[in-house]
Amino acid sequence: MQYPFDAVVAVNYRCNARCLMCNIWEVQSGEQLSPSEFAKLPSTLRTINVSGGEPFLRDDLPDVIQAIKAASPNAKITISTNGLLTEKIVRTMRDVFATDRTIALGISIDGIDQKHDEVRGVRGAYRMATETLKRVRALGVNDLRIAFTASPANIDHFYRVYNLARELKVQFTCAVAHSSSHYFHSKSDLSPDGKILERQIGRIVNAELQTLSPKRWARAYFASGLARYTAGGGRPLPCLGGSAFFFLNPRGDIYPCNVLDVTMGNLREAPSFDDLWLSDDADAARGAVAACRKGCWMICTARAAMLQSKRKVAVWAIRSKVKAHMGLAVLDEL
Repeated sequence: MQYPFDAVVAVNYRCNARCLMCNIWEVQSGEQLSPSEFAKLPSTLRTINVSGGEPFLRDDLPDVIQAIKAASPNAKITISTNGLLTEKIVRTMRDVFATDRTIALGISIDGIDQKHDEVRGVRGAYRMATETLKRVRALGVNDLRIAFTASPANIDHFYRVYNLARELKVQFTCAVAHSSSHYFHSKSDLSPDGKILERQIGRIVNAELQTLSPKRWARAYFASGLARYTAGGGRPLPCLGGSAFFFLNPRGDIYPCNVLDVTMGNLREAPSFDDLWLSDDADAARGAVAACRKGCWMICTARAAMLQSKRKVAVWAIRSKVKAHMGLAVLDEL
């Protein structure tokens, strides 16, 4: 039985934004695991995305991070935020950094200036997010990234936000909006126009492949997969949801992924993570993953699949890198 090495941990379902592609802000649930309850997380995890809602709405977030790190000491932890609570984020990161300076921060920026405000449903959101990024970098947080989520509302800003990340000398990650009844609490089709997305991603993929960073070549592979998924071609690698990856919601429910609404068990109620992971419910959820035809391509499950298919990703990167340096399109390589 494979144990997970990747997870998204949603620490609350409270949010101070009104995003077009996510309805968590309509839920505003106060139910959440206490810091001590994260002690059941498995030690096998190597990558953890601490998400929400908005994680920084939790006053005890430093305690939560400390508990997660104690349970999964070898995990690289990234906190995802909308960046609206600048002062609180700076204070919290200062506390977090006092015990662990490896924590990364991802700040969502979904457009330039008013476009970001429109997508996030908050006036001044762009100004606050960029100010937060600058403030936490001044604090000493060097592992910083801008996270862009493409939807019909902002697809024309994809490459512009990528350039913003380059100008600010921070990492860039991207995603396509997915519907999810149990995570984003959204059920409508949120996919952007495939042709427009292909043009935007094509420029980014070529730029990433011309760098000297293998990590950025891997991100180019992931971005190419986004274009394939949006065009209806499905995911380029098998889904490892429920085996290499899981999603934990604030109530303690564990799902095989962010999209498939099938629970594997409840962390709060299970005697141990082993009991949950080896349960009949978990096996049934893995069966649902095997039968799933959604073809989703999200970084959570994609990263795990890419790590287990390193050779295939490397071969793609070598071939595509040659084409990129020749100025040729590479999206048809997947």
